[in-house]
Amino acid sequence: MLLVVELTQGIVLSLAYAFLGIVMAVFAAKVVDWITPGQLFRQLTDEKNVPLAIFTGLMILGICIIIAAAIAG
Repeated sequence: MLLVVELTQGIVLSLAYAFLGIVMAVFAAKVVDWITPGQLFRQLTDEKNVPLAIFTGLMILGICIIIAAAIAG
């Protein structure tokens, strides 16, 4: 019985941390969009700017690594 409780608690906490990480990553993406000149997401979707997409993806990935380290620590 104790194993089931610990497993359930672990799953719930994992889902909560995943949700928190996703919310923080979306917020960070909005901040990146806000601090860059022009409209970042319009450049990515309408004008298909591939170098900007690669740069933005790497920047958001870096932010996600920092968020994951902060949540895990």
